[in-house]
Amino acid sequence: MSTVVLNGLFVGLVYGLLAVGLVVIYRTSRIVNFAYGETGMLATFAYFDLRLGTNTSTFTRDHGVALALPTALVLGAAIGVAMELLIARPLRANPTLNGMVGTIAAGLLFITFAVHRWGIEVRPVKPLVEGAGVRLLGLTVSPSQLLIGACTAVILGGLGALYRFTSLGLRLRATALNPYAAALSGINTNATSMATWAMAGALSALSGVLIAPLVAVNVFFMTLLTLRAFAAALVGGLTSIWGGFLAGVLLGVAESVVAFKSPVAGITDAVIALGMIVLVMARPGGLVRADY
Repeated sequence: MSTVVLNGLFVGLVYGLLAVGLVVIYRTSRIVNFAYGETGMLATFAYFDLRLGTNTSTFTRDHGVALALPTALVLGAAIGVAMELLIARPLRANPTLNGMVGTIAAGLLFITFAVHRWGIEVRPVKPLVEGAGVRLLGLTVSPSQLLIGACTAVILGGLGALYRFTSLGLRLRATALNPYAAALSGINTNATSMATWAMAGALSALSGVLIAPLVAVNVFFMTLLTLRAFAAALVGGLTSIWGGFLAGVLLGVAESVVAFKSPVAGITDAVIALGMIVLVMARPGGLVRADY
């Protein structure tokens, strides 16, 4: 049981990171990015192409993590910027629903491309870091899990410092709180919006690369993970970074325990869907206040 909780914890960390990206985008654009998972999926497959991790790779040698990981992050950020320019910005003055539909269309386009490029079969993925892992409180923590924990700590610390201590962070917070007032005060809201979409795209890419060794990977794997991240983000009303992250961690642990205890296959998906419906009906603004 302890191992189940531990595994759920590290998967939950990735849910939390994905939820953070969804929240960051929504705070500045008021758009739920339903292509968020597909952004990370494309970047993840590009990473494994460079590492010879897909059977359709056009490369003849392993280019190593030092090249493949930055390439994946840049690709994720570039996709985020493109979506901000082509979807979020033109539709900013229109109802939020239009932006959501635009991201859904983009997600379908990304999946269609990925299916033609890589197929739909599930493929094994070798760990980013090789090794036997370490013992912690009588449990074995794999190198992949240690990497998830380390990256999560660095990202959350960096994001907190960015929002709290930098001029960019101040502009991001002002835009999230009131974009119209921010624009009137001289803040370039187009630039801040583009920055958040780029950050979120890179975060989705990193999340996909980190979680890939722990789950079954095909072109739909990030879509399923992002649905859970969306449920976590709803807990924070899509505006609380810490609320969304902590909810993602708890969701990962709860999902792992329920799947272990229940004899019914797919019960976790039903529980998550029911929880989302109840939450939206009972507390449309989420359970946690926005932390601007």
